[in-house]
Amino acid sequence: MILYHFCATFSKDGILSEGIRLGQFAYFHDGDYQFIPKCQWLTKDPDPKNQSWATQHLIDYSRTAYRMTVNIPESYHKKLIRAADFVRNMPDEAKSVICGWPGSKNWYIFRGDIPAKWIVGCHRMEEIKQWRD
Repeated sequence: MILYHFCATFSKDGILSEGIRLGQFAYFHDGDYQFIPKCQWLTKDPDPKNQSWATQHLIDYSRTAYRMTVNIPESYHKKLIRAADFVRNMPDEAKSVICGWPGSKNWYIFRGDIPAKWIVGCHRMEEIKQWRD
């Protein structure tokens, strides 16, 4: 299955050599941030402009500067979860991280590390126009 992972310029070289392995699912619950490790974010949508999570309201760099094309082998599909299914039984605060955002129907979470050898392409994307312009 071909999916995509977007990243900032400073993450590209590490991902290409080490794979995608630092992803987490972060959400706010009961007054604290909760983190679920080994949650690598992927999407079916190759267009960086459709990544609503990539806003630059608080950061001065593009989180979609590079698009990695990832080929998940069939024997690992069981570790791939649609993001909406991942939060189905979680508190509403966790569901709000995923549900209702533009493009969220295309989001997946891979539970575990994605080896570098599964990355079959790396493409430089155009800079997304900053929201502050």
